[in-house]
Amino acid sequence: MKCPVCGREAVTDLCRYHVEAKGKVEVAYPHWVKAYGNMGWEDFLDNVKRNPQSGQWVKEIAEFLRG
Repeated sequence: MKCPVCGREAVTDLCRYHVEAKGKVEVAYPHWVKAYGNMGWEDFLDNVKRNPQSGQWVKEIAEFLRG
């Protein structure tokens, strides 16, 4: 099976890089909500994609999760 984000070999439904990135995004969300107030999931993902501190795989998974 291939990762739907990048086409690499998938270890689950994603490649190992995007599995790790997804985990980091999911862990970061409650911290962002606490820091910035009521922020929806989609707004959070948009912020992650625009953040210069976000790495390539995190930006890619944010785009993928955003749909």
